[in-house]
Amino acid sequence: MEAKAFSLSGLSGVPVNSLKSYFGHTLGAAGLVESIVCIHSLKENLIFPTLSYKEENGVPVEINVIDTLQETPISHCLKTGSGFGGCNAALVFSKLNSKPN
Repeated sequence: MEAKAFSLSGLSGVPVNSLKSYFGHTLGAAGLVESIVCIHSLKENLIFPTLSYKEENGVPVEINVIDTLQETPISHCLKTGSGFGGCNAALVFSKLNSKPN
């Protein structure tokens, strides 16, 4: 469903990753841990790869999953979380004084 949401939002070409393979499912702490990684990514201009990612499996639409570490200018980071029982959230982190793309 997340891939479908990115596609419907016109973001299917934007690089995405999943961090769960690094630290497992931390339940309530996942949002905090992933938010810290997002902020670090912005500060260091790094997009961390999805660990052990090989191919799209069961994804109904095309999505740009990153499988290698990428260093690139980053102005904004969107962190999404789809949780149990339909608890969904999205946060956007931006560098100060960043111009919209």
